[in-house]
Amino acid sequence: MAVLAGALLSALLLNTSMAASAYAKYDLSNELGRLNQDQQDLTAQLDAKAAPTQLAAAAAALGMVPTNGTGWLRLSDGSVQGTPEPAGAGG
Repeated sequence: MAVLAGALLSALLLNTSMAASAYAKYDLSNELGRLNQDQQDLTAQLDAKAAPTQLAAAAAALGMVPTNGTGWLRLSDGSVQGTPEPAGAGG
């Protein structure tokens, strides 16, 4: 009788443990879904803010103006390459 009671008790404990694990798995699966959705939303926001028109508007809000020419600085001898011109206040 004691062996039967022990077997039933251990089966009950195993079943309870498996049910708790299933609930934990379900909760973690839901959290993973929410985190994936958050990642997609943040990626979409980043893509929208990286658009050229948005970058130009953000630069203008910071007081930046478009350049009039392009130039490069050669670090080896300190010479300026290209035809850079100072940017005007009006762009």
